[in-house]
Amino acid sequence: MKSVVLALILISAASAAAGKPKASAAKPEAVPEKPTAAAFRAAFGKGDAVVLKKQGQLGEDVKYIPGGLVQAPFGPVLLSPGEVQEASHVSSGKLAIVYLKPSGSGFDVVKKFVPATETGSFGKIVDWSVSKSFGDNPVVTVNGAGNWEGRSCSTTTLVELTPEGPRKLVTVPMTYDDSQAAAGKRATQITGTIDKIQPGKSFEVAYFGFGSKDFSERYVRKGDSYVLATGGKSRMQTC
Repeated sequence: MKSVVLALILISAASAAAGKPKASAAKPEAVPEKPTAAAFRAAFGKGDAVVLKKQGQLGEDVKYIPGGLVQAPFGPVLLSPGEVQEASHVSSGKLAIVYLKPSGSGFDVVKKFVPATETGSFGKIVDWSVSKSFGDNPVVTVNGAGNWEGRSCSTTTLVELTPEGPRKLVTVPMTYDDSQAAAGKRATQITGTIDKIQPGKSFEVAYFGFGSKDFSERYVRKGDSYVLATGGKSRMQTC
C-alpha cells in the first residue's frame, strides 16, 4: 500500500512540474560603448576607423582611428590620429581634433578640425600627448619624425585647445642624428627635452648629445604663439 501511495505522489509531482511554463533565457544586456568610441562615432559615423579622402595640404586619403578624449574646460575634445594611405616620403601624418558636447548617452559635434595639424613623414605621426602645464587650456604635443639622405630628425608641435578651436603655438626641433651619413667621420647626435615651463609665459628646450656642445633655448609667449627669446631661428641642426 505504501508503494502505491508513493508512486501516486511521484506521478502528481511530475505532472505539476510538466505543467509549469519553462523560464525563458534572459537576453544579454547591451554593453555601453566606451566614451572614446562613442565620441569617434559621433564625429565620423563609425566607432573604430574611417578613411576620408582629399585630406590635408596634399589632398590624400587618410585613415583616422579613435585616439583619446580630453576633458577641456569648455567641454570634451576628441583627438584622432590619421595615417595616410599609400603614403610617400613627403606625406605628413595627421591629427584630427573634434569639439563635442554631451548628448544623452553619447555626444554631438560642435566643431570639427580634420586635420587640425600635420607633421612627420611617410604618412604617420610618431605620437601625441596632452599637457596641462602650459597654461589654462590643455596643450597637445604632437611628435613627428623623418629621414633624409642619412639624416634623421624629429620635431614637437604644440597645439593649444582653446574654446574657439585648436591653435598652433610653435614647432620645436627635438632630435638630430647624422650617423648614417657620417661615412667614417665624427657623427652628431642631439636630443632635446622641454623643461622649465612657466605657464602662459615661457619654456626651455635643453639639448645634449654627441658632436656638439650642450646648449638650451628659451621660448617666450607672444600673443597666440611662442617665439625664441633671442629672436631668429633655432641653433638646433635640422634635416
